[in-house]
Amino acid sequence: MTTTTPLRPQADAIPLKGEESALLQPERPDGLPRGSRFPAPHVEKIRGARLLAVWAGLAAGAWVVAVGAGYGLYVIVQSVL
Repeated sequence: MTTTTPLRPQADAIPLKGEESALLQPERPDGLPRGSRFPAPHVEKIRGARLLAVWAGLAAGAWVVAVGAGYGLYVIVQSVL
């Protein structure tokens, strides 16, 4: 028969007074202190001809999807009738 007892910390595993706060508050990956806000990310905006090309590509893609769905529906209706 197996019994379980609550785990007790070993005498040598108890942190010293100065080490306790370091164990409870791990350092953030960016090295900033806990509680400080993350810096705002730098976002490069797309402007000019590149923006127009993206919009035109998205619009063309949307039309291709809409026409393809419409033609697929047309084929299904024709095969049922």
